[in-house]
This record gives sequence, C-alpha cells and structure tokens, in this order.
Amino acid sequence: MKKQSLLNLLNSLVTPAFGCTEIGCIAYASSTAAEYLSNDLKEMLVYVSPFIYRNVANVGVPELGKVGVDGIAAAGYVVKKPEKKLMVLNGITKSQIQQTHKLLKNELVKFFILKKCDPVYTKVIAKDIKGNICEVLIEQKHDTIQHIKLNDCKIFVEKPAVIKDADETINVKDVSLTDIYNGIQMLNRKDLHFFIRGINMNEDIAKVGDQKHYFKLKNKKTNWREHILFHVCNAISARMDGCPLPVMSSNDSGDHGITVNLPQYVYHLQKHTQPIVMLRAIALANLITWKIKKNIGSLSAYCGSVVAAATGTIVGIGYQRNYTLKQINDLINYCLCSYSGSLCDGAKLSCSWKVESALIIGFKVLKLVESKQCLPNGEGTVNKDAFQTIKLLGMLSQKIMNITNSKVIDIINFNRTN
Repeated sequence: MKKQSLLNLLNSLVTPAFGCTEIGCIAYASSTAAEYLSNDLKEMLVYVSPFIYRNVANVGVPELGKVGVDGIAAAGYVVKKPEKKLMVLNGITKSQIQQTHKLLKNELVKFFILKKCDPVYTKVIAKDIKGNICEVLIEQKHDTIQHIKLNDCKIFVEKPAVIKDADETINVKDVSLTDIYNGIQMLNRKDLHFFIRGINMNEDIAKVGDQKHYFKLKNKKTNWREHILFHVCNAISARMDGCPLPVMSSNDSGDHGITVNLPQYVYHLQKHTQPIVMLRAIALANLITWKIKKNIGSLSAYCGSVVAAATGTIVGIGYQRNYTLKQINDLINYCLCSYSGSLCDGAKLSCSWKVESALIIGFKVLKLVESKQCLPNGEGTVNKDAFQTIKLLGMLSQKIMNITNSKVIDIINFNRTN
C-alpha cells in the first residue's frame, strides 16, 4: 500500500455529517431538486430503499424531531443548500421549520419504499406550480448524485473522480491485515492531523449527551473502560435524539465515526499513550471498519456500528496496547464471533445501548487475547485468518440482507401503529 493511496482512502472514509447520514442523503436530494425549480412546490415524490427508510423511521432530526422521510425531504427542499451535501439541514431556521411543516400539512410530499434497488438509494421527483419537473437520484453513496433531470432533459453532473475504494491502487479484496498494519506505520502526525477535527466534533456532541445525563460516570477516577462508555454512549444518544451538532462520520455513518474515533482518544487520555500511536490507532480502526463494511454492505441487515465499528475500535485499542499482528487477528475473530448476530433495526436512541453492550464484550475480548487464548480454526463461521472470517460474514450478510431487513421494517411499522 503506497502512502498517498492510504491517505486518500482514509480521507474518503471520514466526513462531517449532520444528523443520521440517511437524513443527510434525503435532504441533499430534495435540496438539489429545489435548486432547479424557481416556483412554489406543487408536489414532491420521494422514493427510498428499505434500508434508508429503516434508518430514518424513528430517529430524531436536528431541530425538527421525528418527522420521517417526508418531513426530511420537505426540510431539504425549503433550505435549498445542496452545496452543503450531508450537512444540508445544519443551521435550519425557525422560519424554514415553519415552511417545512406547512408543506407537510398541505400533504405536498409523499414517499414510497422501493424493494428492488441499491441499499443506498434516494430519488426525488419535484414538480412546481408551473409544471416544471426535476428528478434527482442518489445511489451507492450517500452524497453522490448519479443524475439530475429537468423536464426529462439530463443535466450534466460533475461527479468526483471515480476511484476504486478511494484509490485505484487499493482494492478491498486484495488488502490483507498485514497490508493495513504495515501501512499505518508509514503515517506520521502531520499525515493524520485531519483526525483531530473529528475528535473535537465528536467530543462536542458527547458533552451535550453528558448534560442530558444519558450515561453517568460512577466517579471521575473510574477506569478507562467506563470513560470510553461515558463518551461514546452520550455522543450517540445525543445524536440519535436529534442534537443539532455535526459529527465526524466513518464509512458513511455518524454512529460509526463516534464508535471508531472517540474510544481511541479517550484511551489515549486515560493511559497517556503517545499521540502518534493514538492517531495510528484511529487510522487502523477506520480501516478495519472499512474492510468489514465493504464485505457486509454499506447498509446491511447487520448493525454496522456493532459488527464493523465496534470491532474496529477494539482493534484500535489493542494497537495502543502494543498488540502483535497475531493478537490483532485474534481480536477480530473474537469480536466477529460475538457480534455477528447483531441486527440493525433502524437508527434510534437505543443504538447507544447496542454499542455499549458491544464495547463491554470487546473489553473482555482484550483480556482473552492477552491471556493468549484464541478461537480454533473452523469454529462456526470463524477462520484462523480474520480477513477470511470477514469475507465469510459478508457472504452470509448478502444472503440474509433483503429478507431480514424486510421483516425488520414490517416490525418497525407494526410498532409505530400499535
């Protein structure tokens, strides 16, 4: 792995997000449509994948509360700031909120769930009172517009350079654990300084969670594990509750970003590790999360914050504890053995409880590995090569993804109406 290729990849994995990433995706699409229509809205149809719907059904939208797909699309249309991409709703005003509720009251926005489409899929078709129609399609990545059509005429969309997994020289299928482990050793503090911004953003939202007392410390002198849970659970809870602060995401998810980045920083503060070790640990945690997410899918029936991000962050802590490559391999296997049954049932306040449980298990895994225990080869879905375990998990995810997710959505809708 060339140094610049690795840095390109890491930079592509961490981006600011305002509210749940799927919120940003819907708002970005509708806001883009608004840019091309200069008259009052007559009607807006919003088509989303079951996975997008699942993650916005019960999540709080900053400043708006729980408004669902139609409310998010309406807000994006009113704000009309597509240049902000996933941060479209950041800074929405009271006047704009009133306009949003007016669109909803007049039932101008309707949404539909498509069964056969990419997991990351949002299409907005907006029509103004003069009869002009604008269609915007986002697919595959939350912030990548595939096309814009105005009155059936396709408008040129300048997409970012098409890069295979952030750089043509890096293919996720070919990357081994050794490649990643050796690759981060090349990176210095200057290379990884961009992570500091993410730490600061995620710490700020954790402070809001602390003020609302989502998670309490027993006392300030408690161990580093409790401090990690305190920061991560408060940050995720505040975000899921609709806190109007952005976070630094990882692999297209704000909760992933909190789960991956904050524990490394907190561990560094508690155990006084070297700053470069902490920064490399963040890089490693993001890369392990990337490897898992690329196998199970960007949006999956699995809980990515548990299966991918919690695994990544436990590996990062292991790195800060000076684990060998063999120990890191065993860490991944133990985590995936424990986490692979965790399903995603949408973005909501209880996401913090899932991550809390995963981290507590992860802390125990660290002790197991340090006692030189490891799982035998062929133990269920576990292979002696952790990256082979990830591949096998991905095969399972692809098989169960659509059926399981469909049933999860049925349950979510049942609970919302009963």
